Amino acid sequence: MFEKLKIKMFGDQPTPNITDKILDRIIEKDYSNDFHEIKKKLELIESDSKKGKNRFAAAVLKLADRDLTKIDSLIEVCNNDFRDVIMQAEYPRTYKDDFDDMDEVEEKNAYLDDWTDYLKWLNKY
Repeated sequence: MFEKLKIKMFGDQPTPNITDKILDRIIEKDYSNDFHEIKKKLELIESDSKKGKNRFAAAVLKLADRDLTKIDSLIEVCNNDFRDVIMQAEYPRTYKDDFDDMDEVEEKNAYLDDWTDYLKWLNKY
């Protein structure tokens, strides 16, 4: 709720809080015929916390874009370095190579646009 304000005021990069319920809704909507298979695959994601695991799983599902064949390779990338999956799923504008050339205002705008797009995706569920 306050994430947009934090971006505008401080330039903070927001992080989503993905609950089990949200994750299940994503799987049910995008992979209803393969719900249990997807849940089993997502259990392979490595993280020190449940919150992190759910966040990484949502990122994998977002990047897979309803394509079951992409999930295994995205999980592998995630387990190698979760930032590669998180950045592409949550912060695609700031993931680009030219991010280092952005000034503070451009950086905040990129964060804001990325967060708005992520919420738009997440709110479908």
